[in-house]
Amino acid sequence: MNLEGLTIDRYMLERLLGYGGMGEVYLAQDTTIHRPVAVKVIRYEVSPYSNAESGKISADLSQHEMKAISQLDHPHILPLYDYGEKTVNGTLLAYMVMPYRKEGSLAQWLQQRPTTTLLSPEDTLFFMLQAADALQHAHEHGIIHQDVKPSNFLIRRRSNTPDHPDLFLADFGIAKFITATSTTSQHVRGTPTYMAPEQWQGNPVPATDQYALAIMTYELL
Repeated sequence: MNLEGLTIDRYMLERLLGYGGMGEVYLAQDTTIHRPVAVKVIRYEVSPYSNAESGKISADLSQHEMKAISQLDHPHILPLYDYGEKTVNGTLLAYMVMPYRKEGSLAQWLQQRPTTTLLSPEDTLFFMLQAADALQHAHEHGIIHQDVKPSNFLIRRRSNTPDHPDLFLADFGIAKFITATSTTSQHVRGTPTYMAPEQWQGNPVPATDQYALAIMTYELL
């Protein structure tokens, strides 16, 4: 069910931006202060016959992501504006409201570059320092991202240096809290290309994010 045109509380969903296993992301308008925002919508159930365990996992992950982002305050981590739940046509929806970055992701920026020339080591270092700083902040707050890749870094272009945009780490949907108890789900999640061996085993550590960042660096070079 496409939610374009639906208003959830104060947010009018205008256009689907993308989707994944955790939910859908829409361009929306905050009708109270009249600004564009990105709204991530997670459906707890999609039909009366949906798997109850699957719905519980979706609910847990959405609460998990909200909790993770709310603990972080860093110039290179996408902040959380708002969070809520609403029932639409019998389906319980959770939503997270974040800044809308119209330039898209680092992956899209790389694909749209007007040249096929590889990034210079200096340009690669510029991006990796921002990414590493964001991950260090998350690790210092006991959070392992677990899905570090170019499509999970949004960008904001600088008018004076368009070839050096700012990065914003996003999508903490499968993040792990280092201090989590043994009751935390041990499901193996992530993007295979970037997953360290211990992540495949369900035992990620802070170095797991460093492993993924090293793969990103290799790709950029």
